[in-house]
Amino acid sequence: MPFGVARSLLVAVILLAPAAGQNRQGRNPLAGDPNAIAAGRRLFVEKCSPCHGPSGEGGHGPSLVEGGEIRRASDEQLYNSVKNGVPGTDMSGFPLPDEQIWQLVAFSRSLIAPAAAQPTSGDVQAGGEIFWGRGGCSNCHSIRGQGGVIGPDLTDIATLRRADQLAESIAKPNEAVADGFRAVEVTLPDGKNVKGVAKFENNYTLTVLDRAGRLHFLRKKELKQIAYPAGSLMPSGYSERLSEKDMRDLLAFVSRQTLRK
Repeated sequence: MPFGVARSLLVAVILLAPAAGQNRQGRNPLAGDPNAIAAGRRLFVEKCSPCHGPSGEGGHGPSLVEGGEIRRASDEQLYNSVKNGVPGTDMSGFPLPDEQIWQLVAFSRSLIAPAAAQPTSGDVQAGGEIFWGRGGCSNCHSIRGQGGVIGPDLTDIATLRRADQLAESIAKPNEAVADGFRAVEVTLPDGKNVKGVAKFENNYTLTVLDRAGRLHFLRKKELKQIAYPAGSLMPSGYSERLSEKDMRDLLAFVSRQTLRK
C-alpha cells in the first residue's frame, strides 16, 4: 500500500473509529472556552507533541492540522481517541481526568478552526487603526470595497484562514504567495515598465494588475522583457516596524473580518 494512503487511513482510524469501551460523553462542555484551549495547548505540548508536533503539524504521528479528520470527528470520538487510544496503532491512551481530556479536545478543535472562531488577545479597534493608518495595509488590501486592489481582498479572510496562517502572512509574507498575486515586472514595446501582479498567464498572453488598479492585457511576444521578482509585493519586516502589541492588535483586527454573523 502506498505510504500516503496508509498514512491517511491511519489518521482516519485514530480519529473516527470508536474505541473499545467507548464512553458516551456527548459534546465537549469546554468547547470554545479560551482558558480550556490554553490549558489544552499546554497538555498537548507535554503529552502529544512528541508524535504530532508542537502545533499539531505532524511528525511521527499524522498532522492534525491538514485534512478534514478533526472536522469530521465528533467530540465523543475525539474524547475516546485521547482517553483509550487505538489498539493496533502507536496511538496509546491517556488516563487523564475528564476535564483535561476535554481541554485536549478543545485545543485540537482550535487547530483547524477558522480565525473568526478563535479567541484573540489583541485589541480589534486598535488593529483597525493600524490597518487603515500607519500600517499601510489598506494601500494594497481592501475590506468591503474600501482600500487597494493589488493584494488579496480581506473581506472574508477570517472565515477562510486560521489565525496562525494570518499571523504568518503578516510576519512572513514571502513564505507563501497566493495564486494570482505573483509579482511581475514587464517592459512594454515602447520601453515603459509595468510592475504589479500576474492575474492570468498562459503561453501567449499575460494579464498584469498594477498598483493603481489598472489591468494590462499583454501579448508575450510583443514584450521586451518579463521578470518575476522573488517573494511577495507585500513588504516584509512588519515585526520589526511594529511592536509586539501592534502585531497582536493587527492580527486581532484581520481575524475578525468575516461575512458571517
